Amino acid sequence: MDLTLYADSAWQSPWVFHAMVALEELGLKYKVEAKKLPLSVDERHRIQEHAFLGKVPCLVHGDFWLTESAAISEYLGEAFAPPQYPRIMPADPKQRARARQVMSWLRTSLHALREDRPTSSVFQRPVTKPMSEKGRQDASELVRIAEQLVAPGKTTLFDDWCIADADLALALMRLIANSDTSMTQRLIEYGLAQWGRTSVRRYLAYIPTTP
Repeated sequence: MDLTLYADSAWQSPWVFHAMVALEELGLKYKVEAKKLPLSVDERHRIQEHAFLGKVPCLVHGDFWLTESAAISEYLGEAFAPPQYPRIMPADPKQRARARQVMSWLRTSLHALREDRPTSSVFQRPVTKPMSEKGRQDASELVRIAEQLVAPGKTTLFDDWCIADADLALALMRLIANSDTSMTQRLIEYGLAQWGRTSVRRYLAYIPTTP
């Protein structure tokens, strides 16, 4: 199996996180090529030559190169499909559409929250800086929507885990890891349940420790 994932060497990208969790959940063997960001001109051009967009994450499967995390997980879920491999997207078309909606929303929204509570505050060290007004509005919106998405007593969005769970959990961990008081107990339980998955722990094991 000839799979390589190009990642950022600081391990701060939520989208590298998404791609690696997908690979791990599928139980695939793959290599990691960690690159310092911003990419060098040569590295960017090399990826552009094959995948058109010179960025990470970039998945290489044989002679096929692909960027954009959601496209990577969709490809993996179809190329390595049941029954030989577990599902990483829901089988039900309505649930699958909802998962795509959640992933698209998290990639295009909550910009102030992402600025105020970066992934470094989740993966490495919490921040103490107060959240901006726009960040607080984003946090409230995230909690409101997550409360609607995650049913009481559930630790997955749907009956079974899907890759959208990883994305939503990471968004919530921006608040959980920084001890935000707006979080509800059931969302904390949901986020921590996701954080305990083997796929997530394997990603976290790559992150360099800080002094």
